[in-house]
Amino acid sequence: MKAVFFGTPNYATTSIRALLDGDIDVTMACTRPPRRAGRGRLKAPTPVAIFAEELGIPVITPDRLDAEAVSEISRSEADVYVVVAYGRFIPPELLTQPRLGVLNLHPSLLPKHRGPSPVATAILEGDDVTGVTVMLLDEGMDTGPIVLQSSPIEISGSVRCDELTVRLFDVGSRLLPEALSGLASGALEPVAQNNGLSSVTRLIKKEDGEVDWAVSAERIVRMNRAYHPWPGTSTVWSGEPFKIVDAEVGGSVDRVLPGTVFRGGDGGILVAAGGGSSLRLLAVQAAGRRAMSVEDFALGRPDFIGSRLGAQLAGEQLDCR
Repeated sequence: MKAVFFGTPNYATTSIRALLDGDIDVTMACTRPPRRAGRGRLKAPTPVAIFAEELGIPVITPDRLDAEAVSEISRSEADVYVVVAYGRFIPPELLTQPRLGVLNLHPSLLPKHRGPSPVATAILEGDDVTGVTVMLLDEGMDTGPIVLQSSPIEISGSVRCDELTVRLFDVGSRLLPEALSGLASGALEPVAQNNGLSSVTRLIKKEDGEVDWAVSAERIVRMNRAYHPWPGTSTVWSGEPFKIVDAEVGGSVDRVLPGTVFRGGDGGILVAAGGGSSLRLLAVQAAGRRAMSVEDFALGRPDFIGSRLGAQLAGEQLDCR
């Protein structure tokens, strides 16, 4: 069986390896063009491009999947196209080319959490479990029939988005050979999704990581996990951006304004949040500074305790020491 692989990030490379280990001939890898990265802003190929080239797999990096790219891919005469975190929509012209269709790994238990941010959304909404779906792409957004799904995977109370993403795609990569074998033999019959049970995630924006101190500390901690590493969880202190690198739920507080920084009874540094909750700061990062423990940060900034965090509250100082 011959396959064309579409993917971009490092965690997609495990799927290429799984296909090869399953005796599937990956005849071409289609990935995003090189992007500028690092301090020198030099253009660097994607991890999938680097990995594929090391294995001797031909790589194409079209800016768009236009008619020229579609024609080049079609000349591979592959039996199936496999899409794993490619980052772009597959045009209708490609969906009908391979005899087995276009297979996609989606990191949720569809039809729940369709769309661009299923892992972050699962964490943000406090889901207990998630999983991976192997599906056939159609012209909708993650609406195609399901070929295979993983068992439910527990979402621990400390896992961050990048960690869970890697785990899900690792699990999903191991499903690919079974899914392809089942499709080719007819042993697996794709099943239509129940649209009545569907939910759709949205594209995450930078401003989504800005903390509203009127929400609960539990919600802010979930944000901190869901938006790691991007866009991160941020607020404002002393008129400058201030990043919450790591935090956990603190205890309840009474009559303390949301956003107020204070010391708890155990000496920890907390921030009052909505509903009488508090957020225990563990690591922070001020503008232009490296990330550090909150204790190290506060050591040289005596005005931190008693200040209020937030864009509308910057500069306010309260007697909470």
